[in-house]
Amino acid sequence: MNTSTIRHTLSNFAHRYSRQMLAVNSIIFLLAGYTFLKLADDVWFREGFSWDAPAMLAIHQFSRPWLDTVFIGITNSAGKYLPLIALATVAILWARRKKLEAGSLTLSLVVATAINWLLKTIFSRPRPNVFPPITVEHSYSFPSGHTMAALAFYGFLALLFWRWGYRLWALAAGIWVILVAFSRVYLGVHYPSDILGALAIGTLWLIIMEFFYFQKAKRTSSV
Repeated sequence: MNTSTIRHTLSNFAHRYSRQMLAVNSIIFLLAGYTFLKLADDVWFREGFSWDAPAMLAIHQFSRPWLDTVFIGITNSAGKYLPLIALATVAILWARRKKLEAGSLTLSLVVATAINWLLKTIFSRPRPNVFPPITVEHSYSFPSGHTMAALAFYGFLALLFWRWGYRLWALAAGIWVILVAFSRVYLGVHYPSDILGALAIGTLWLIIMEFFYFQKAKRTSSV
């Protein structure tokens, strides 16, 4: 098998793989969109969810002082500590001449934050009052801002790590998103439906960012 044949084979494989990924992302995009619209409809008409409070109480029964400390730290990694974490990460990427990645990660987080602020303002859902919250929040509840920020930042980092071949780091970043999401319910500041809504709309945005980033990366690598 000569070099030309190998290149042709690899090109065909990459083309088929990209088509498969596009199909998978399209299905996930539609499911996430449907999920968000269903949740948003009930939140808009203040119909509530019968499973919200029982799920919160089931989680709350495992509350312990040391777990409180752990989950406060986890939640702050997508809250008050995130600007510093993001700035340091972007600076490292920029220093390593990964300007596209640095810019894309910044855009992912900034736009996700703006989308969340807009949605919170539109739906104006009060915070849960199921049990005394472990931390205090003053903004609206739907969808969870910390969860969306975690998905936009750590979720996008997971995609980058996967692209670079760092599978364990990608898995760790993905798990961190789930831990942040769980922490918001554990701390009593979000309904599970707030989390699900944030994961749904955050996934929509992440897929959009993934598409445009990989398209740009492909064009850059072919130059």
